Amino acid sequence: MRHEINNNHVVLAGIVLTLAALVGIELLPQRTLDLIAPGAADGPYLITADGTQDGKYVRWIDEKQRRLQCRYTGTHDYMGCGLTFVLTGEDPRLGRDLSHFDTMEVDLAYTGPSPFIRLAIRDFDRRFSKVEDANSARFHSLNLRPRDIDGPLTVELSELTVPEWWIHHYDLSREYNRPGLENANAVSVDIPFVKSGEDHVLQLRRLTLKGQWVSRDRVYLGILCAWLLGATVLVVRGWSQLSRSHHRQQREIDALTMRTRQLRLEQEKLMRLATIDELTGVLNRRGLEQALDDYEEAAQGMTVVMLDIDHFKRVNDRLGHDGGDEVLRRVAAVVVANLRSSDVFGRWGGEEFLIACQGPRMRDAARLAEKLRDRIEHSETTSAGVRVAVTASFGVALAPPGGSVADALKRADAALYRAKAAGRNRVEVDRSLPSDAPTTV
Repeated sequence: MRHEINNNHVVLAGIVLTLAALVGIELLPQRTLDLIAPGAADGPYLITADGTQDGKYVRWIDEKQRRLQCRYTGTHDYMGCGLTFVLTGEDPRLGRDLSHFDTMEVDLAYTGPSPFIRLAIRDFDRRFSKVEDANSARFHSLNLRPRDIDGPLTVELSELTVPEWWIHHYDLSREYNRPGLENANAVSVDIPFVKSGEDHVLQLRRLTLKGQWVSRDRVYLGILCAWLLGATVLVVRGWSQLSRSHHRQQREIDALTMRTRQLRLEQEKLMRLATIDELTGVLNRRGLEQALDDYEEAAQGMTVVMLDIDHFKRVNDRLGHDGGDEVLRRVAAVVVANLRSSDVFGRWGGEEFLIACQGPRMRDAARLAEKLRDRIEHSETTSAGVRVAVTASFGVALAPPGGSVADALKRADAALYRAKAAGRNRVEVDRSLPSDAPTTV
């Protein structure tokens, strides 16, 4: 009972802390950077054709109110105007990390023929940006149409993208063209394209960056992880208590499980001994007969291939029984390596083996027998340092659907006898098929 009460207290405390965290993230003041506020940034500075502040083409109408006018009377290499805030100190390579901000609150007033006003942030990336080339700082921009700035608006910083002209001009690797505001050195509002004789008036009333001190996603992830951890602790604790209270019953279950496993292993061992040839590891005659019975019951027909190792008695006389056993194992391994998983293979007796292939396809079985004959002929067995060349003879017969397997075995054995009589190391196919045999053979 004491443990249950403690668990309830833990869950209740978790709920209270979760609610406190959710309320706290909503009540926590936002991170704010008001670029217009004194000391927040250097500027604003006018953006002019020649980079000077003499007011020839771009001039302040009211500098305190950040209201400017631009009018070009001739053609220049660059014809644009606006204002910019510099975020660096004495070292132009060191800007400010704006990646923690999410939005920018903007309040603009504009009169003139330009189709859009550009909001931009430059980020000095030490991997490629150069102090002597101001444009080499990665450029992020967003074009605002006049109707967008009828009143104050909030811009998501994710809306600012690296423009194609900057990507094309600097031709950097793709990873350098991804947006990044970790070292911003300037924020600007400008009219990028001004024609000679046009009159533009732009006023910046507000430019404020805002973001969360702690990311909501991180708070939610932290809450989720805390609950998962707490749940894991409670589950482990409960499991431990249950394990201790039922320790004696568990020992009995384990003992019963162990005994059952031992009986199963003994049963599998007996079954293996009953159907597996101990010397070669393939099916023995009993295992083959069971498989042939299954094939015959399916009534889909089969082809049987009998193979016999040529002059096996000479091998035994020359190498002894250990050498003969090695030859048997080698032949079995060669056959297994060249059969399909659906084929049945085993030792029929002595040096004789049997292959059963489901389906009445005599030609395929004959090709298989010829392939095995060739592989066995070109394999060598080494026993006691002596290399032994081995060949085998094959007899192939068909048991058509519904036909007798025993009859097919007799005909395969007769075909094998003919292969032996014809000189060994060859394949003989039984041709004495019944009149109703399938024509596809």
